[in-house]
Amino acid sequence: MYSKIAFYARISKADKRRQALSNSINSQLGILRDAVSGLIPGTSGNGIQVFIDDGYSGRSSRRPAFRKMVAKAVLGEIGIILVKDFSRFSREHILMSEFLEQVFPVYGIRFISVTDCYDSASQDPGLVSSFKSLFNEYYCKDISHKVKSMLAAKKEAGGYCTANVPFGYNKVFGKDKEAVIINKNEAAIVYKIFTLASEGLNCREIADILNKGGYFAGRKYLEWDASYIWTIINNPFYTGLHVWHKYESGKRLPKECWKTRTGKHDAIISAGLYNSVKHKVPGSPPKGRRHIFHGITKCKTCHKALCAGRRQKDFLCCCHCRPGEVKKIQADTLFAICLERINNEFLKCSFPAKRQDAIINPLVYGNSCNLSYKELLLHNFIKKIEIGGNNDIDIYWNFHCL
Repeated sequence: MYSKIAFYARISKADKRRQALSNSINSQLGILRDAVSGLIPGTSGNGIQVFIDDGYSGRSSRRPAFRKMVAKAVLGEIGIILVKDFSRFSREHILMSEFLEQVFPVYGIRFISVTDCYDSASQDPGLVSSFKSLFNEYYCKDISHKVKSMLAAKKEAGGYCTANVPFGYNKVFGKDKEAVIINKNEAAIVYKIFTLASEGLNCREIADILNKGGYFAGRKYLEWDASYIWTIINNPFYTGLHVWHKYESGKRLPKECWKTRTGKHDAIISAGLYNSVKHKVPGSPPKGRRHIFHGITKCKTCHKALCAGRRQKDFLCCCHCRPGEVKKIQADTLFAICLERINNEFLKCSFPAKRQDAIINPLVYGNSCNLSYKELLLHNFIKKIEIGGNNDIDIYWNFHCL
């Protein structure tokens, strides 16, 4: 019985102290342990499954412990979920409502929010729970708005408000504010990239030259690739121009709405060289909706991410193995294979048929990233998929054993 009960605790920012868990997490778990014996007679708090996301925002469903808990609930290994309050489970109103009104009733899961005095076994989601989830979402958006306003004011004053600076620069901290200075060794490589591009070489050819020459690729990359070269060539920061306010509320703004500033950092290349190179290098195609396997599919040959085909969007392709796109597999075919593997790996005929149907049917149960049911299902179970030729597929699970 105890194994059917789960505690879930979450905090947005991990405690930087030398503790195994942050104070907030310990406090949440203490409240849940104190409450469980009174809410569920016969339990002592021992043997209960505990899921913790320390340092993850409630606005996103992409939390490892949250995903594992949802997967176990879908498989029937969790019957009761306890949280301190609604905001610990999620700060997204739509996600919270979908789980309370659709997912938990479908799978027969009892959901308890201790400090909100909510128990799905004795009451239905009503106006109180809806208003609380709306307030949780508003609180998160209000904090986000205040942070954005502060960062905007700092940028207007000449500050550079990002954790990382472009390749070729270093960030130094002074008494009053931080500054961006040129890294001479990296700047020489940037100048070489623009020089090669001005001679008519494309991004892939430039990357091959740099890799063969053993040029340093930066602090985050092991080697150069075409997309990395394209990012450098299309960054006006190297001309001494700082551009920001490109996005607002997750949407890209037109260029006339962008904000720019010059004179706050030194240029590595001239504006004339930048403009001449930019006209020779083709721009990126307009981005459509990401395919449902985005972030988890890799090429077995080069181990780089697969993308949707430019002409045939229903195919997953590799653009790194050789010039042009290499078709790997059709997305629908791969999804069918993944469902079969999930069924064989986790269910193994140990659950009723209707339980298997509930996993496979495209029932939308909500998420904070506007993902379809298929994508949320895949990301709950699968960590990585490596695809070779002739449907040679290896699937790595998010967790070894449910």
